[in-house]
Amino acid sequence: MSAAVPRPGCVRRVRRVRRFRVFRRVWQVRVFRRVRRVGTGPALADGALVAAAGAELLTVVGEVGRLTLAGYVLAVGALAVRRRRPLLVVLATVPAAMTGYLWLAPMFALGTAARLVRSGALVGWAAAAVFVAAAAPLAYEIQRTGRAGSPAVLAAGLLGPALLAAGPTLLGRVARSRRALAERLAEARAALAREHRLAEERAAVAERARLAREMHDIVSHHVSRIAVEAGALSVTAATPEARRAGVRIGRISSLAMTELRDTLGVLRDRETAVSGPGSLADLPSLVAGSGVDASVTDRVPASAELGAETEYAAYRTVQEALTNIVRHAPGARAEVVLALRDDVLLVEVTNGPPAGGAPVTGALAPGKGPGLGEGPGLGLVGLRERAALLGGSLEAGPAGDGFLVRARLPRSATAPGG
Repeated sequence: MSAAVPRPGCVRRVRRVRRFRVFRRVWQVRVFRRVRRVGTGPALADGALVAAAGAELLTVVGEVGRLTLAGYVLAVGALAVRRRRPLLVVLATVPAAMTGYLWLAPMFALGTAARLVRSGALVGWAAAAVFVAAAAPLAYEIQRTGRAGSPAVLAAGLLGPALLAAGPTLLGRVARSRRALAERLAEARAALAREHRLAEERAAVAERARLAREMHDIVSHHVSRIAVEAGALSVTAATPEARRAGVRIGRISSLAMTELRDTLGVLRDRETAVSGPGSLADLPSLVAGSGVDASVTDRVPASAELGAETEYAAYRTVQEALTNIVRHAPGARAEVVLALRDDVLLVEVTNGPPAGGAPVTGALAPGKGPGLGEGPGLGLVGLRERAALLGGSLEAGPAGDGFLVRARLPRSATAPGG
């Protein structure tokens, strides 16, 4: 038994239905995106006002001529752009107010102008225009009949135009005042939050100053004693090697005191720029006084501009790597390489095996993680945290018979809170 073959007409109808469904879905998506971009709140409010004014227009369609009806349609349609051109929309509704049949459109337009227009004089002139236009039928009637009537009748006739002009104007100005008050309150809250942040920063500055004083009292005295003893050793030692060691210790002690003063200065004032040793220009002197047989290859162009925090982090990376070599691989040769790749400063410190076949110890020993060696052993961990704060990274691990420390630092970076 053969399957039934659909008729061509049925196939065409099915295709049309499918195309219609796809078109409707695409149209709905586009409308939804446009409404979401414009904002559902203002769009719905404008649509409701235009619908209300349009409903009022429908009640007078059969009672006015075509020219008057065209003016009404213009007044109702202009409400759609009342937020962008409020005063022009008020002027567009003035002819409708003159006939005395259409009041919602002038009221909505005048209320929006009173809420959005900053100048009170312009709003007053717009309200006056609406009042005169609404009172025009009464003036025409008085001129036609020649009788103004009693003052009570005249006042009752002017009450409607007055309410039409004054009511929306007052409501609009009140809404504007409330919005301005809300903005001032928001500014006051923001200013109060800034004051709180400033108070917290002042407290942090005071705490840093206290820490700086304590560090100075605890550390500087002992480092100064080391420098004095090293100076004496460099003069009174019996062997040339001991005298050279004394000179080297004295130089390192002086450098430590200089860096301690810089650190204390930063603790006292975070806005103080990094001064003294701590830039790429100081690396040759750092390497020369480290006691490591190291070469420096600087491939960073002289015209390259690097951030102070970046240079300081690079300096600390080289310093810590050389310190680890002295501690854990004495006598090893090292190579320091600086290069700029795009917007990243690459810092590499590579060392070979220790001299004389001495065993590698601590953080540089095989199987040891960076910063997990003997003693404090947290230098590389601190460098990794410093690089992460700047948005960079640091790697450390065995490289052949030696050890490699590689840091990638942003070309221009600022530490958080700096």
